[in-house]
Amino acid sequence: MTKLHDVDNILRSLDPADARAHHADSPRARADLHRILTTDVSAPARSQVQRPRRARKLVLTGGLVAAATAAALVMPSLTQGGDQAFASWTATPASIDGVQDQAEAVDACRASQQDTGILSEYADDLNRAQAAIAERRGTWTTVVLTGSDGFSAMCITDDSASLFSKAMIGSIGRTADHSVLGSRDLKAVSLGTGSMSAGDISMAAGIAGTDVTGVTYNSPILGEVTATVARGQFALWLPGDELRDASSGLDVTVVYSDGSTGTHRLSL
Repeated sequence: MTKLHDVDNILRSLDPADARAHHADSPRARADLHRILTTDVSAPARSQVQRPRRARKLVLTGGLVAAATAAALVMPSLTQGGDQAFASWTATPASIDGVQDQAEAVDACRASQQDTGILSEYADDLNRAQAAIAERRGTWTTVVLTGSDGFSAMCITDDSASLFSKAMIGSIGRTADHSVLGSRDLKAVSLGTGSMSAGDISMAAGIAGTDVTGVTYNSPILGEVTATVARGQFALWLPGDELRDASSGLDVTVVYSDGSTGTHRLSL
């Protein structure tokens, strides 16, 4: 016996609707009316409660905001437009060569951090901080400012959306034990993932020992990503959220001043 035949027999065995069911005095109508009238309606009907969907949060704890023992800040973009989906991003950065261009990028980053008004305790540090890194990846600019006692501030912005006044994400704070660093060591200050209007962004930045001349991260998705290393600092970032859980450990390749290389595990 075929499955089709089984289905046919099942359908034939079902109680067909009574053609007279529409008559109010039919047996079926009277039975339906009796069932309705005798149903207990005092108990409320059970309804399925739908849990509210949680809005996606920026990865702050254990990531950008947890800059060692420093208080830090992440400022997501609130704008649309610009370089959507990081289309212009490059794995290898380019330096901002012009003195005027670099000065404008640094001043804009400083002003943007000041405009947040959230961490006023760093106002003096921010005013005195000097530029350690100023790089470009496509239309995106990264600036790292450093000062005394382990202070640092970072801004990543989409230049095409108006320099540092829009489409910017960054961190600010002070790093403990900043002076206790071996010449071949790295110390992560910002490590994790945040979100902007263009999408998720992952970054790794911090302090580099005096013998460190290069840092690269081998992304399983985007390939080798090169950091800028300058004035005792390193910084790299890439589109996506693959560094979401990196605060517990991220392996990078380090190049030293004598040309040798090694592997270092970044963590917070």
